[in-house]
Amino acid sequence: MKASVRIALSILAWAALLGCAPLAKHETLRFEGLEPSPRHFKGILTLPEEAENPVPVVVLVHGTAGVDSRYDFHRPALLDAGLGTFEVDFKTGVFTSGSNRPPMATFQPWAFGALTALRADPRVDPRRIAIMGFSLGGHLSVAVASRKVVDRWLGPDQPGFAAHVGFYPVCSWLDRYYDDSGPTGAPILILSGENDSWGDGEACKPFCDGLNEAQPGVVSLIMYPGVHHGFDRRESWTGYAPYARDQTATLQWDAEAANDSRERAVAFLRQALNR
Repeated sequence: MKASVRIALSILAWAALLGCAPLAKHETLRFEGLEPSPRHFKGILTLPEEAENPVPVVVLVHGTAGVDSRYDFHRPALLDAGLGTFEVDFKTGVFTSGSNRPPMATFQPWAFGALTALRADPRVDPRRIAIMGFSLGGHLSVAVASRKVVDRWLGPDQPGFAAHVGFYPVCSWLDRYYDDSGPTGAPILILSGENDSWGDGEACKPFCDGLNEAQPGVVSLIMYPGVHHGFDRRESWTGYAPYARDQTATLQWDAEAANDSRERAVAFLRQALNR
């Protein structure tokens, strides 16, 4: 861990021990990626009111659109379940749209940087940190469940995230992380729509079947009939997307799927994190 992160977290630890660090409803924490020349980021840590330390925490990762209504939609349910949230922003200062977004693997050391920083925070249970993301973030959340990916960024046989939730993660792009490696064994939940513009309706089942063949029961798949990409995002959109089918994408809010997926994600995380 870099000195700046270590010092900042040491201050937090001493403050907590001295009894002068009240539990903030929202607190900004700085962290950095684990790549050789790391980028620096900020995340918003929110812990449940009257939580007893240490608290399980879920890292939330946005899609290509950046931070939007999805954080607001899911955060209250997670907090009500006794789970803290750590909302990251991997877009601001990095890219502006899908046309100049870095390759998907670029985000992996940033996710593990968030994990490393949270593990050093005395208020967070280091063994119960999950990751949940949407589209780009959903892809990242499932990709970092690969043993090969964890070994690369954390070291051989080191534990990764305790659980993974991927909303419409573009399953057709995930095989590359598992081609010569299996999953870590941490449970995975994937939620997507059959009408997804990036083909999750066709690609997610065979991808999940492959992971479950390697480790039976490691991944659960929920597919919503007639539902599009971004079904839990209140801002609907249709337009050009170079990697979507026919280079046209539809993101469309679906209240029934959104509410059901939120309940399923919370139930999955409560069980996986023993909450």
